[in-house]
Amino acid sequence: MNTIAKHQGSPQPWSFYQNLIASDARPGQADIRQASHQDLGLAPIDRSVYTSRDVHQQEMEKVWQRVWQLACREEEIAEAGDIHVYAIGDLSILVVRGSDGDIKAFYNSCTHRGTKLCNDSTHLKKIRCPFHGFTWKLDGSLDSVPSRWDFPQLSEDSHRLQEVKVGRWGGFVFVNPDPAAQPLQAYLEDLPGHLDPCGFEDMYIAGYYRKVLPSNWKASIEAFLEAFHVTETHPQTVEFSDDVHTQYDVFPGRRHTSRFLQPVGVPSAALTTAPSEQEIVDRMFELTVRPPMPAPQLPEGMTARAFMIAGLRAQLGARAEPLSDAELIDAMQYSLFPNMVLFRSIGFPVVYRFRPNGNDPDSSLFDMLILKPVPTGQTRPYPAEPVEMGDMRYAEIPELAEWLRDIYDQDVANLGLQQAGLKAGHTPITFSHYQEIRLRHFHQTLQSYLEQS
Repeated sequence: MNTIAKHQGSPQPWSFYQNLIASDARPGQADIRQASHQDLGLAPIDRSVYTSRDVHQQEMEKVWQRVWQLACREEEIAEAGDIHVYAIGDLSILVVRGSDGDIKAFYNSCTHRGTKLCNDSTHLKKIRCPFHGFTWKLDGSLDSVPSRWDFPQLSEDSHRLQEVKVGRWGGFVFVNPDPAAQPLQAYLEDLPGHLDPCGFEDMYIAGYYRKVLPSNWKASIEAFLEAFHVTETHPQTVEFSDDVHTQYDVFPGRRHTSRFLQPVGVPSAALTTAPSEQEIVDRMFELTVRPPMPAPQLPEGMTARAFMIAGLRAQLGARAEPLSDAELIDAMQYSLFPNMVLFRSIGFPVVYRFRPNGNDPDSSLFDMLILKPVPTGQTRPYPAEPVEMGDMRYAEIPELAEWLRDIYDQDVANLGLQQAGLKAGHTPITFSHYQEIRLRHFHQTLQSYLEQS
């Protein structure tokens, strides 16, 4: 074992990551080989933002009614007449594939007396109110009205379904209730430029898991926006991934997006002694390789990181060819305000969505979509249906790598403790200057929406 000589506690922790990928055989595209450092201050956060029903109501009115948010994947509404019901708080929206193949969204509300039109995602030739039988075509236009003679005040325009803005990117379908909202492409900022090479549009939902988390939706997503917790919460990973030298990027002028780049194949700088390169490989094999097998002997002069990258390239073949070394091995995570998380790295085929659980500020819904590429030359597989997990543990999810399953269960265990503790004291929430900068950026964007008239 060697004493760690890396610049632990460096005022520029991002320099380690940039030096690391510069030494890779394939350092990657220019957008990976840059870091963005901003000073977002040190202001504390009041605990009430995670616990107050008043804050929740403000968010429903000023945030969720004004932001672009992931509603579903295109393959979930693949055929004309497919309808996906998207819910956020009391708001319910129908996302509909029309007879012309276009996608529209409407409030899930009858324009006669307000009845909810669909309880669950479904397939319909026409949308019909279960109360009195008002009927609409898939494009939202009024189709038939019972006793039409008795509604002289009604017109085709006044009683068509109330439309909600729709946008599409990467096979994802977004909705925004604000009729004056900026176009989705502008809202996404640099996300398409960074993530389009991932080919999300050529993937399908191989696994879909929904869990009610015992925490406010903001606390839930924040647990996934930083690696600062890794040494304490996920100690099984610190011998082959470096939480301390994770690079956090909040780019100037970008309100809705941020990222972190966590190096893998090197040990955490939080360790007082560093494992040898062979010991790093041994630990990675022990935790991540299934079925279990002894790690091979590392070639003389080769680093553990280079060895693992070479193994991944051999395993993935042509799929790995266009990817940088970092995209193969590192945890490269992006977020889209307010509630979506995506990974650029091939080893993390997951997308997260966090939402309020109805109007309960003490719980949230966590949707995990496991995406896989559509097999070459084959038709797109049917998307997996959402599994309501209940008390089911992530360790029981077959589509996840075994070592990743434990990670999620450890994270969930923290969230209930955090939500309970938020109500037990009065000191404000304190974010670190750098390692929790994405959380600070998230709250500054959130506050900018709450302050809008």
